[in-house]
Amino acid sequence: MSVLIKWLESLHEEIIVSSSCVRKRNRKSTCEYCLEICEHEALSVKGNQLIIDSNNCTLCGECVIVCPLSAIEGLVNNRTFDNGSLVYNTEYVPTIKELLIYKIRGLSSIQTQKPLNKEWETALTKSNNILELLGESPIIVTEKVLGEMLSRRALFSSLQKEGKQLAKNMAPAAWKMEKDDWKLTKYYPDYQFYSVKISEDKCTLCQVCFSLCPENLFHIEGTQLLIDHEKCVDCTSCTDVCPENAIEIVPDIKRKSKNKKNITHKSCKDCGHTFYTFKETIEKCHICINRDSDWLSPY
Repeated sequence: MSVLIKWLESLHEEIIVSSSCVRKRNRKSTCEYCLEICEHEALSVKGNQLIIDSNNCTLCGECVIVCPLSAIEGLVNNRTFDNGSLVYNTEYVPTIKELLIYKIRGLSSIQTQKPLNKEWETALTKSNNILELLGESPIIVTEKVLGEMLSRRALFSSLQKEGKQLAKNMAPAAWKMEKDDWKLTKYYPDYQFYSVKISEDKCTLCQVCFSLCPENLFHIEGTQLLIDHEKCVDCTSCTDVCPENAIEIVPDIKRKSKNKKNITHKSCKDCGHTFYTFKETIEKCHICINRDSDWLSPY
């Protein structure tokens, strides 16, 4: 009985923000995907931390889907599926990211009894355009047929399936959701959705973005800077933290590629510490270059 009670209590688990949230990792973060999608004013930022107001939250799960890092945990409770089809519902509009993920999960069509509204049509058209670039078949629209008569065997089979689906829908969030379930890059590992551009004229290779990028895009191997574009989810961590405004994230859907930039490894003539630079003529590290000449040197 205690197991049943614990299970029933777990059904009331609310949407929570995990430690993967960029606002918990980076005080300069400007990420607002979840804030923009929430229509119930249930999300706010206090002290650069994302706060969920349980009184306003309807547990719709829109913020769960839209988070680029899958850092918000919880259920999406207003989507209905039927044999590989998403059932049309005017109470929400699916995001492009959502439809792309559903496609890999097995979605083949949108099932409806009436024409899709403009918002759904736009989302579907844009999603299918991207799916074509990704080498996937399009999501089609099919008519939902009502009033079908079931044989006794089909009836019991249907009830059994519905029972399993009901149990699945009732399962607590921790059972249904896995880490990175709503991270788009998980489903299309051979493609990139963004290109990360670095201005060699501005960048000092201070490597702050290296440490704060949650997806580990940036690496130095020998005398080359490597950027793994296919890992980028546009969480804006690198652009938010860059002191030189040297990074730009550009939508760019194509086969994944690694960007390699030649760099130089040097010793600073002031402090003696080693550093990397794009410019062979630079003789000082970025710290010494930016240090006020009137300050007493610590070296």
